[in-house]
Amino acid sequence: MTDEGTGRCSPETLKLVADYWVLRIIEELNAAGSLRFLALQRALGGASPATLSQRLKALEDAELVVRAEGDAAKASVSYSLSERGLRVLPVIRAINEVAVDLA
Repeated sequence: MTDEGTGRCSPETLKLVADYWVLRIIEELNAAGSLRFLALQRALGGASPATLSQRLKALEDAELVVRAEGDAAKASVSYSLSERGLRVLPVIRAINEVAVDLA
């Protein structure tokens, strides 16, 4: 998440957390605790399946979201924030506060 030696956020990290859908996914998972794909898509109200899949994969790769497979017969998969994902919440709150102030 940071460039080695500099302590600065990498460009990849900044691109990830500055994405509208990523911020919304993190907010929804924080509010719900854990959601299956379709429930998360409904909660987001407008994210296409492809967009949601892409963002969830990026969040998994960044270790911000945990993907848990349930019953194989039902193809049950749920998503939740990791400990690392929970650490992003204060940043999201700060972004929201600035957005309200600038509105």
